[in-house]
Amino acid sequence: MKNEELDQLISRLEGVAKDHPARYTLYVISIALLGFAILGIAILSSLLSVFLLVGLALLVIATGGKALILVAKLGKLLILLALPAWVMIRSSFSLLFTRFPSPVGREIKPAEAPALFTRLDDIRKRMKAPRIHHVLLTDELNAAIVQHPRFGLLGWEKNYLILGLPLLQALSEEEALAVVAHEYGHLSGRHGRLGGFIYRFRSAWGRLQVLSEQWNDWGSRLITRLFRWYAPYFNAYTFVFARQNEYVADQCSVEIVGQRNAASALMKVSVASLFENEKFWPSIDRRVIEEPEPIKKRSALWQEALQSGLDLETRSRYVETAGQRKTDHFDTHPALTERLSAIGLSVGALDSQHLDVPAVSAAMDWLGNHLESIQSEFDRAWEENVSGQWRDRHAYLQERKERLAVLDAQASLTTDEKWEYITLLGELRPGDDQLPRIDVLLSEAPEHLSARYRRGVLLLERGDEAGVDDLESVMQADQDAILPACEAAWRYYLDRSPEKAEHYRVRWQERSDYIERVQAELKTLPPNATIAPAVLEDAVLEEIREVLRVRGEPITRAFLFQRVLKSDPAVKDYVLGFETSFLTMGDKGPEVIKNLIDQPFPFPVFLVHLKTKPYNKFKKQIKRMKITPFYSKGNLGDIRSD
Repeated sequence: MKNEELDQLISRLEGVAKDHPARYTLYVISIALLGFAILGIAILSSLLSVFLLVGLALLVIATGGKALILVAKLGKLLILLALPAWVMIRSSFSLLFTRFPSPVGREIKPAEAPALFTRLDDIRKRMKAPRIHHVLLTDELNAAIVQHPRFGLLGWEKNYLILGLPLLQALSEEEALAVVAHEYGHLSGRHGRLGGFIYRFRSAWGRLQVLSEQWNDWGSRLITRLFRWYAPYFNAYTFVFARQNEYVADQCSVEIVGQRNAASALMKVSVASLFENEKFWPSIDRRVIEEPEPIKKRSALWQEALQSGLDLETRSRYVETAGQRKTDHFDTHPALTERLSAIGLSVGALDSQHLDVPAVSAAMDWLGNHLESIQSEFDRAWEENVSGQWRDRHAYLQERKERLAVLDAQASLTTDEKWEYITLLGELRPGDDQLPRIDVLLSEAPEHLSARYRRGVLLLERGDEAGVDDLESVMQADQDAILPACEAAWRYYLDRSPEKAEHYRVRWQERSDYIERVQAELKTLPPNATIAPAVLEDAVLEEIREVLRVRGEPITRAFLFQRVLKSDPAVKDYVLGFETSFLTMGDKGPEVIKNLIDQPFPFPVFLVHLKTKPYNKFKKQIKRMKITPFYSKGNLGDIRSD
């Protein structure tokens, strides 16, 4: 199902849920039952062959061995039954009993965070929720509850509470508790029996899809195809339930910590996320330029950055940005404004002081004396993980600095060198304003597409709609720019004009679908493909001839022609068809292809042996089109295909 179709289906179901809740509930129950039916089909199909084999065995026993004659006559059939039976049984056992990977993180014990576990016990009692078996700390700005089944799909889950240390550093204890209460709310039963069941069933199907993608045998692939067909419909029909569950979980936060703490937690998480992406990580990236080794004490640096970088003006801007986001169908979490409205507040209801970064964070309150050692653990792990990339990036940027110095020393620059200079400044001095230099370059070379695209993006980032004109002109000249340009325009209009944002989303999707169709066709070469003569310059043909002289020893002659794509006949796709001598022993085609597959051809080519099936069918088309060989062993000249 395409994204557009999925979006339309979810929109229709939202209307049904609002106007006819009983009918929507029936839809959800039906789609869930269909899921169980599919699971039953997957399992029972593996047993049919087994039942038949067991039945034959019982028949032999019951007839005192007389049925062995029948078994002997059905020997080949039994083998054909036994093999798929084994494959399907193995797939079914994988389906039911494969253990999914446990959530990953640094486990926190009660002795390390007694205050946290005391609050968790209090929440569990007040919400009458199941207990948390493990609390994991991660190095991410996130929090989650994960139910991990002990025995594959059969369940008996362990409950994991996952808390991101950067998140705890950004919130006060009460705000962090609001986040925990929200996550705990998904387990509390406040969704109602059906809502809680659908929440767990969505998680189970997500795990099942991940598992099924790892199956490779033919029996398992049949099950996987069935799952792929069902999953989009299940996700769409249960999407409204999942979104309603988010509102219920938010109400759990209000119940535990109060309306204002729940609201400030929602707003601070949005602000911290924007700050991390826009300010914190870019500041780390800039340090790679001068520092050859990864920075130390990154966790403490994050805490310091929150205190110094999230001033009143920055917070206000991030709150405004988060408040402009609209709810869509790509995430079950509603937009900030709708979540606040559901608990009876608005974005402007909290004063700026209430959104200050706390002097004492939840991380300090809950982890106490263990905080410093835990931060050191995360810092060491991060340094080890990024050290190789950091050093490579540093060395690359040093080379770019040297190149920038060379350009600086030149009296004048060509257009290409001016663009290179702007690109180098963007890498080495990302805070500098590039627009003046780009404007000068475009005044001299108005058709410079890269500069025009960059100017368009920068203008949109500044809130100037004139950037769309630049992006449109680039897309008209270069279709490869459609995807990134449409994405940039979509982001700009997302909170300003939903209609225009939808236009660019649809345009992006159409281009993406086109590329997917072309790429899918390019991956294979059917023997009945339509071909056409290839028109290439002599220099290009000579380059390919040289490859064949060096690496194509058994080839006697070769033809170069185009395959006409059904998805887009204008796309150039070349086929190199070769022949080998009748005097060579055996089929030399695979050997030739192996020798040529990694050679530096000037463009991608399919390599096919024209004297073996199925590609010998191309010879009739070659002869009809009078395509002559561009290469003949010994340089005997062109030889007509016979």
